[in-house]
Parts: sequence; structure tokens; C-alpha cells
Amino acid sequence: MILALLCIGLIFLVWDIRLRISHCLHGKKRYNRFNRVQTQGARFVLAVATAYTGFRLVVEDTLRKHLPPRFMILSNHQSLADIPILAHVFSENILGFVAKRELRRGFPSVSIALRKGKHALISRKGDFNAARRELVKLAGYAAAGVCPVVFPEGTRSRTGRVGPFHSAAVRTILDEVQLPIVSVAVDGGYRIAGLRGLTQNLDNCLYRVKLLTLYPDTKERSKVRAILDRTHGEISKQVDQWRKNES
Repeated sequence: MILALLCIGLIFLVWDIRLRISHCLHGKKRYNRFNRVQTQGARFVLAVATAYTGFRLVVEDTLRKHLPPRFMILSNHQSLADIPILAHVFSENILGFVAKRELRRGFPSVSIALRKGKHALISRKGDFNAARRELVKLAGYAAAGVCPVVFPEGTRSRTGRVGPFHSAAVRTILDEVQLPIVSVAVDGGYRIAGLRGLTQNLDNCLYRVKLLTLYPDTKERSKVRAILDRTHGEISKQVDQWRKNES
């Protein structure tokens, strides 16, 4: 386990350097190249975790073949691992995450990817105007083909239970660009949140991802709220079903 964690840490450091080099060489003009480096790093980390620990990733993506070229992803949120895992699952697309601004520094690979990629970094201090500017910017990226990823809970669930969904980020993006919505359920990340979780639970972690429903695009606020309520219900039901099956 210790050796596997050291290998994963080394991959993150190498991945961080590759991202910096890619951004310096290609910048915004060749963002597809930068995005490929991001997804490659996620794939390598998952490969090492799967090969040298008991970590297992199970993806149910029968909906995948029905997805349009661009869409918004709504997912529950359990750990920082949700970001690279979703990038891996949707590796054929460029994802733009709505993430907390505090992740800009201190996390090898993830921080540089969020800082230099096409993402919206929101401060927890509640600066509404700054948050809206970030979301409008992400909507502009979506018009060019980026798929926004929103965690409507607004924060990670420490227990894995799905918290209330908030609509502000989703409404702000959809006010700027019309996108269909894909609901995605994830589970297992809360077990490996933080260093203690990694060292104690990575060897036994079953991480699940399931694409649930594709909703048509809409800008009507009542319909957006209804979609959020429905996605919350179906994601909660899926997570509860996984827990029941495990027990």
C-alpha cells in the first residue's frame, strides 16, 4: 500500500510538470493538447491504484452512446477524486468544472489543471459578482464545446449521503447557453477523502459511477428547478441502492 501511494504521488508530480510544460508550449491556442495531458494523468493514476491496491472503479455508461457533442453534467460530490475520475469517464469530451477557488493552490496536477484549464473557480467567501463572472466565463467555454460539470450540493459530502441541491450555478450557466443535462451518480469517494482516508481505505475502495438520465436543454427556470429536483431524487436513490447492495 505504501509503495502504491508513493507511485501515485510521483505520478501526480510528473503530471503536474507535464501540465505546466504543455501550457507554456501551447497555451490557450492548443487547449486540446493540454486537456489530453489532464486525462492521461487521471488514467495513469487509476491504472496504478487498480493494479497495486484493492481499488476498483465500476462505470455504468450505457447512456454514453446517446449523448450529444456538448452537455452539462450534474453530479453528487464526495471527494476531490471525483474531478479526475469524471475526467477519465468522459475522456472523449473537454470538461469544465465548477470548483472551489481554494483548490487553485496546493494540490499537484489538480490545481494547475483547474487554474489553467477552462473551469470556474468559485470563492466560498460569497462574492456573488465574482462567482457570476466565473460561471458566465464557463458558459462561454461551453458555447465553444466544453461540457460544464456542476456539483449542485456546493460542497463535498463527508458521509457520502447526497445533500440538498442548489440551483444558482446551473441557472447562471443555462441563462447564457442552452445545454442538455446529464445526471451522474458517484459513490465511494468519501472513503478516500484526505490522507487518512487514502491510507486506510484505498485498498478496499469500490468507486462507482453511473450515467443516469439525459434531459433536454431548457432555459425556463421552473423547468431547471424541476430537473434539479428530479436529478437529486434519482442520484440519491442510486447511491442508496448501491449502499443497500453492499450491505
